[in-house]
Amino acid sequence: MIRGTTRLAAVIGWPIEHSRSPQLLNAAFAAAGIDAVLVPLAVPPEQLANALDGLRACRALGASITVPHKLAAAALADELTLPAREIGAVNCLQLVADRLVGHNTDCDGFVDGLRAAGFRPEAGPHVVLLGAGGAARAIAYGLRESCSIEVLARHPDQVDWAHGSTRATAWTDDNLRAAFARAGLVVDCTPIGLGGADEATFVDALPLEVLRPEAWAATLVYHRPTIWLARARARGLATVDGRAMLVHQGARAFAIWTGMPAPIAAMTQALDAAVAGT
Repeated sequence: MIRGTTRLAAVIGWPIEHSRSPQLLNAAFAAAGIDAVLVPLAVPPEQLANALDGLRACRALGASITVPHKLAAAALADELTLPAREIGAVNCLQLVADRLVGHNTDCDGFVDGLRAAGFRPEAGPHVVLLGAGGAARAIAYGLRESCSIEVLARHPDQVDWAHGSTRATAWTDDNLRAAFARAGLVVDCTPIGLGGADEATFVDALPLEVLRPEAWAATLVYHRPTIWLARARARGLATVDGRAMLVHQGARAFAIWTGMPAPIAAMTQALDAAVAGT
């Protein structure tokens, strides 16, 4: 029940209709007995600063930030945590008095989701990231201390964040085969899995046959089955889709906003129900 004491949180994107964060976080608030509600806000890029000022004005708990606002939110925040600053993107805003503190929970949320699925990053596998966008950057940051990371990119010279345990490689057939042969985990960080005529062609070009039997395949897509994971499962590989990352980055946002541990089981159940009802 929404009343005068109910605290507001938001998920902000453009567009926002696809987001399942409201079901996820509202289930968490209900399970934890917190008088709060998360609402989706469709905010065009030119109005983001005004929307964030509105959060300040109404003393909101905070906001989840999604495409295309993660870079702009980092620039508009009053303060950034170390991960958000080093990744250069914010997906969670916390209101501390009237100051906006920018967090990045994607990096650790992805790793939390892998662990929940049974993958062991601490074993030091070689991780191959397909694509070099913001999602790849967050994942590389989250895995940087335990894994060697190879980013396959069309323009590897432009991947200026690849350093330390992370290196960028040109996207060629030969490099794909060599990278897949080394991989303990391959993560599709491209938008191809969102669907479209090119999805099957994209997956056809990936050398799944050279992946070792113990390798894992992952995607960040959570709202639909992907051909990439279907093909990987058909070869007997372990897989994890984007629901794990969404739940666990949301769980970290919940803890930041409330100071309480997140009810993971309730959040997972709510997301599964929301995706099934899509």
